[in-house]
Amino acid sequence: MKNTILKFIFTSVLVYTSAFANTLTGLKLESNATTLNVGEKATLILTGTYSDNSTKVVDENVTYIITPADKSEVNGSIFTALKDGNVTVQATVGGAASNSVKLHITWIVDGHVLPPEADKALNDSTLLGIDSNNNGVRDDVERWIYKTYKDKHPIYIDIGMQAARASKMVLEHPEKAKEITLKVEGALFCGWYYQHDAYRYSDPMLVQENIDGTVKSKCFNTKKEKIFICSMISF
Repeated sequence: MKNTILKFIFTSVLVYTSAFANTLTGLKLESNATTLNVGEKATLILTGTYSDNSTKVVDENVTYIITPADKSEVNGSIFTALKDGNVTVQATVGGAASNSVKLHITWIVDGHVLPPEADKALNDSTLLGIDSNNNGVRDDVERWIYKTYKDKHPIYIDIGMQAARASKMVLEHPEKAKEITLKVEGALFCGWYYQHDAYRYSDPMLVQENIDGTVKSKCFNTKKEKIFICSMISF
């Protein structure tokens, strides 16, 4: 009887020791997607390696570190893209930290990939601003146009982009200001037609506001641009 009790105690100690000796030695973080559009989700997979060389998915007591913090969020193991840009995610469990995973978040509206958000100080430091996709429209203005008009008829975006391109042409080629007048006023005429005249020709009245003027106010919104435009009034 005594030997049986001792054997039971010894076995219990071995099991207890074995269970707690099997410690976490490493963490590996993966994502089932590395490029997402704003609003899309990805699943994060965190795998732990233990001292006995076994591995298993870890989903408890996990803290996720996201840099920068305002572009995404993680609930459980689900990553949600909130704003476009580049994001790194790292997981920690206790004192152990995983590798960092890089994710790229895009902002796509009607199949058009918007340029990244420009650094304001750098963007405002030049007359033309930043146009990273070289489409003739300042990046911050392009993003504003799509954000403002994305839920309206597509012609709003078309007119807005036309007005923005024309505005940049004035800043870029002031010596040709008179020559490009038609292009500058093209967005105005187009907007006016669909706001006031289309019904005369049995076309739908697609516009209910002054798109051209609103967009141009965004294009000429820095002190440098306003001073430049004022200097051209004599043209």
